[in-house]
Amino acid sequence: MHVSRRDAPQLTPKESAAVTKSIQQFQLGEGSKGQRLLDRGKAFGNKVNDPCFVSALELFIKEEQQHSQYLADFMQSQKIPLISHHWIDTVFRRLRGLAGLEVSLTVLVTAELIAVPYYRGLREATGSLTLRNICTRILEDETAHLRFQASMLARAWSERHSIAQRATRGLHWFFLLGTIFVVWAGHRSVFQAGGYCFRSFHEETLREFREWEILLETSIEEITMQHKPVIDRLERIKS
Repeated sequence: MHVSRRDAPQLTPKESAAVTKSIQQFQLGEGSKGQRLLDRGKAFGNKVNDPCFVSALELFIKEEQQHSQYLADFMQSQKIPLISHHWIDTVFRRLRGLAGLEVSLTVLVTAELIAVPYYRGLREATGSLTLRNICTRILEDETAHLRFQASMLARAWSERHSIAQRATRGLHWFFLLGTIFVVWAGHRSVFQAGGYCFRSFHEETLREFREWEILLETSIEEITMQHKPVIDRLERIKS
């Protein structure tokens, strides 16, 4: 997918007011280098003798960075400046940095779950064909990402006791709930312009979470039965 940096203005003043700060934050969040995640993935892959583990993570990170580039190119075409930091992004990065592989992946899953209703809302909040196409492309990728992350977390959790698995998943649920409130507070203008109220955003995110948990449970069962790595690799890096 090609996004021109020289397009004519596509956002109305009303749309620009609703989405500019929000797009800036999401573009920043999508652009993480993920080096510490890769280091932990490599260590885990060596531990369990699974050389494909870190390779799959590398593909995932490259695709996330491509999302960031799509948004950056669109922002440049609309004279929207990039930002280099934001407190929400800082919190997420520090959580990933301070924690181990499992928590790092859990934080990423949370961001992916939130991204689904966000990009749906952003797509409906604008008449810009370019931005709508970017949102559609990212949403297509997020579907594959959530399957991928379910398999990765299942691989990391497969050696843990079932009680520990349930406890971790319970904590994930509470972390997601807190993130829903934070994201709504920071991106309300986009959600409302896209036809969401807090209740519909909340319900849609939790529905995505429940569907993702089914993928996770299926992956754990497959690994348990087969006693070997089951990695749902990303089908491709979109061009």
